[in-house]
Amino acid sequence: MSDTLTLPAATERKCSIEEVFDASFIELLKLVPANPYVRALILKFSGKLPPAECELFDELKDWVEFNCVKRIRKAAAQAQNNDEPGISISVDFSEQEYGRAHYQVDCSGTDTFQIGAEELVTIIQDAIADGGAISAVVDAIATLIDDDAWDRCGPDLNNYGDYDYSEHDSGGTDNSEIEYSREHIRNAVLRFVQEWHPELAAEL
Repeated sequence: MSDTLTLPAATERKCSIEEVFDASFIELLKLVPANPYVRALILKFSGKLPPAECELFDELKDWVEFNCVKRIRKAAAQAQNNDEPGISISVDFSEQEYGRAHYQVDCSGTDTFQIGAEELVTIIQDAIADGGAISAVVDAIATLIDDDAWDRCGPDLNNYGDYDYSEHDSGGTDNSEIEYSREHIRNAVLRFVQEWHPELAAEL
């Protein structure tokens, strides 16, 4: 008679499996929960390796929720003045995911890049001090998004297209790209200064 897998009490559950893995990987877990390559991906994504006795999806799900923590990207900077909302820029993310399960698939998703009021005012003031106009502010914000979007946003990347089950040496991602509208940035900045800082609007 095999030993029964013992899990901590339900009150010790730390997260839901959806907060650790995306929907496509959860589906892969349901299909081949005992696959060694899939288990290696669990280690890569969560930093922990499930015990050998977790052979069924429900066992893996419980183990993840009892032992892993929610994966959170760094939050966007928040303004100290809650009366000023700052601006939000819609950013489209895309990348290729690949791993030791011998697959590669394109992923994409959209999230909001939040720039708090305090941070935004500093960007605008710096641009004005350097003799720049609204175009200089847009350039500065575009550079900020290019540099920080993957860290400050948490896009839920959905797979699209077919899985390529060819050989890949290691797990990870590649071809990470983002897209956004510079016109959206310009309009958002102008609305912000016109409503909250007319003294800055006059200088742009």
